[in-house]
Amino acid sequence: MGRRMVAALVVFAAMGLGAAPRTWTPEKWFEKPKSPRIANYRIDAVLDFEHKTLEATETLSWRNTGTAPTQELPLHLYLNAFKGPQSLFVKESGGRLRSDHQDRPSEAASWGYCRLVSARMEGRDLQGHTGEDETVHWLKLPRPVAPGETIQVEIAWENRYPKVFARSGWADDFLLSGQWFPKVGVYQGDRWNCHAYHANTEYFADFGVYDVSLSLPNALGLAHTGTQTNFITEVEQDPKRPLNVIWRLHAEDVHDFAWAVMPRESWRNPAMIEYRGVQVFYYINDRNRGNFQRQRRAVENALRWSEEWYFRYPYPTLTVIDTPKEAEGADGMEYPTLITASSVTFDPLQQRFEPEVVATHEYGHQFFYGMLASNEFEEPWLDEGFNSWFTHKAMERSYHSLLGGRRFQVPTDFPEWAGYWSLPSADPLTRFGFRTLNMQSYFATNYGKATLVLNQLEAMLGRPVMEQVVRAYAQEMAFHHPTRNDFRRIAERVSGHDLSAFWRDFVEGTEVLDYAIRGVKTREVTQGGWLFSEKAPVFAAPQPAAPGRVGSITLERKGGLKVPITLWVRLENREEQRLVWDGQDRWVTYEFDSPVAAAVLDPDGNYPMLKDRLHASYTPKPVKRGFYYWSQVVWGAVAGWLQGCGIG
Repeated sequence: MGRRMVAALVVFAAMGLGAAPRTWTPEKWFEKPKSPRIANYRIDAVLDFEHKTLEATETLSWRNTGTAPTQELPLHLYLNAFKGPQSLFVKESGGRLRSDHQDRPSEAASWGYCRLVSARMEGRDLQGHTGEDETVHWLKLPRPVAPGETIQVEIAWENRYPKVFARSGWADDFLLSGQWFPKVGVYQGDRWNCHAYHANTEYFADFGVYDVSLSLPNALGLAHTGTQTNFITEVEQDPKRPLNVIWRLHAEDVHDFAWAVMPRESWRNPAMIEYRGVQVFYYINDRNRGNFQRQRRAVENALRWSEEWYFRYPYPTLTVIDTPKEAEGADGMEYPTLITASSVTFDPLQQRFEPEVVATHEYGHQFFYGMLASNEFEEPWLDEGFNSWFTHKAMERSYHSLLGGRRFQVPTDFPEWAGYWSLPSADPLTRFGFRTLNMQSYFATNYGKATLVLNQLEAMLGRPVMEQVVRAYAQEMAFHHPTRNDFRRIAERVSGHDLSAFWRDFVEGTEVLDYAIRGVKTREVTQGGWLFSEKAPVFAAPQPAAPGRVGSITLERKGGLKVPITLWVRLENREEQRLVWDGQDRWVTYEFDSPVAAAVLDPDGNYPMLKDRLHASYTPKPVKRGFYYWSQVVWGAVAGWLQGCGIG
């Protein structure tokens, strides 16, 4: 099926032809704006795919929603992070991000830039200067812009895309154009919030409407934010470039726009599957086609749970890109209505990291990065943490575990648990993302700790109340810029709890929750020895006495958090006791009239953040595993592997 036919079918479906009536068209999504629409962009761009360059112009329509006039306008020029080794991004990352690294830094093709050619307002050229580094450019406006006033700035620029190692760029015949256009900062009150592009931060921007025209070589398939508004009856040729076609794209109430190209048949004819009223476009990596249904199921599960838990995904489309292996740096990334989520070619053990975790996590960003739009520079945990928690919950509901069988389970929050405890005390959740101790602490804090903190809050409030809290937060803060204080305010209102102590210990603090059973002792009770009488002392040989054997248990607080914790004990006389230790001292010893047969700290799971549950439990006899048990474990693993290979 050709591109013309596919495009026509997509547009006709969007207009409700041959399908249930829809409330949106490619040119108009919503009857009423869902956001303030502060920053609106009309972009015209031409891609030179061979040389990985782009020439473009944009008209930025920006409204001052602050409380004071401004005569400055800062623009993010994100691609300048890859201009050279002097950028903050490269210095902080060392040319590495996540599992990828910069390839051949001695070659010019590995680097890229965003060069501002001109900026004009009201017919006047605008001068400006760089900010902390060249990823922010401050324009000097010809006059102050008053609160409530809207201005238009005409900007011309050119890009050279770097070889991808951090989100945006190219690899072989794949190119992801993210952070590709001059984007205005956020004006709050009487000041601008427009940080430089750091290695440990992502983005913060205002919502608006995007109308984008891309002139691309006609051999390329295009994946993009938003909906396509042309190609209804025929392909639109570029009159200035005979080998190019023009794609006209539209998006509403988003705060970013991205696209990717690849000269593959699977990209020129993507799979489109409608689910819950959303047209989901899958750009499949041919090598991973055998696992496509796993990726599809993960995306559809995520769409379902987000609708049930928060609110319905409001956009008409969602694009899912199975990133090619050679472009690993562009994988696992989110933009409005577009995610990159790789799959795998062969997975006999059915590990659910790829594609399930990646697809679920990147889709979840449509809410916490996309529609809630918190400040990822200053409070990254409000996106990454909330989204990692959503991923854990959605995976748990859909698959129960990341990897496992009847006798072995890897819980769905294991990566966050392991990440947090690798470096638990370096930074609080309130630390700016680019000011954390290092990259490890950034991930341990904003992904791992934040997930466990939300688990802890759920254990404190109970699941039904926690669901009400997060639903209220998502619905009230959608298309705004929430802060942690907004979440606390909503959580306290919905739950009726004062969260001051919780906030102090888990959000603002860096101490850890670490209690352990230090030791268990058993002692024989005897009586005897020298006895005094009216006459001379008499010696009686020590003899067993009631109650016979007694026990004791010593608890230790190894971490800094002091919370009351429950100890459950079963004694050899079959008596069970529950004791509560306030944890104020470093240790405490409890004595019993019978030896301790078993003991567990926090038996009710009130503290998901408890570090070491292995040493928070006790049994005097280790569990014995016989031949039958181990033979079942080994054969189960072999049989599972064979079934994954399609044998048996």
